[in-house]
Amino acid sequence: MVKKRPAITLFITLAVIVALLALVGITFGYLSEARAKAQDKSALIEANLIYADVSNAVSRYVGKNPTIGTLKNIYSIPITIKERKGPFNLLAACTAARAAVPITWLKSNGGSKMQSRYNIASAIIEDIGVQSRLKDAERLKNMISDALDSKYVYNFGKESRLKRRKNYFAWVEFKKILDDYYLKEGDANVYKVPWKSYFSCGEGYQSIDGNFLSAKLISIIFGIDEKIVEEDFKSGHLKQFLYNNGADMGLYNSDIFAKSAVVAMVCSASYSFGKGSYSLKFKYINGKVEGFEFNQ
Repeated sequence: MVKKRPAITLFITLAVIVALLALVGITFGYLSEARAKAQDKSALIEANLIYADVSNAVSRYVGKNPTIGTLKNIYSIPITIKERKGPFNLLAACTAARAAVPITWLKSNGGSKMQSRYNIASAIIEDIGVQSRLKDAERLKNMISDALDSKYVYNFGKESRLKRRKNYFAWVEFKKILDDYYLKEGDANVYKVPWKSYFSCGEGYQSIDGNFLSAKLISIIFGIDEKIVEEDFKSGHLKQFLYNNGADMGLYNSDIFAKSAVVAMVCSASYSFGKGSYSLKFKYINGKVEGFEFNQ
């Protein structure tokens, strides 16, 4: 009778235990992943319900012909909902969607109709260059214009190029230009600029919402101290504010800086569901709800 060596037996036993532990670990991993996916699906269903409720509430409140006061209220008062006996809580808010200069205005071949808009966007880049001490603001401006004019080929993809033909330029594409500028100039200051206070990406538009411009944008276009703008500018009275503060009124154009109420906003809602946090976003443009996005 041949006796098994204890060491071999022990080795085989340990190998079996390790294999079992690995199998248990994989099983628990799959179960955890399945639970997470189930929660995400439930959260997406919840997001659709919240989207329907919030978008309907915005539509009812804003209506077809809102006043500037109505828009000011919806922009300044976020909505918070929390269950008394439960973990669910929601925060919803809306902001003006056209309160910055479209980056597409830097398209240099836009024609005579767009020349005044190009001049505004170009001057903003130049002033940003001085304020933020960019090494070569002119080069950055030309890189943006070349991308918009399709003179410079970035790795944007076919879909992005098609959208650009329709006057659309995404933030992810703009960031690629900033990265390219940084690689060429070694200028980290380009990342310190609060670009969203001055420019908007996405779909371009002909006029911006003169009622809800940022203090930074008003300051840089019309040369008024930013602190004065923050303290004294009241939504809906841009022209009067500029006149009272001695701004160059030749820069003001009611075709560019819309005086009446502009029904264009981006609404978002963040909420907790189960053990996770989720958010959704949509646009409300001239009575139409569009561009639903869900993030987890």
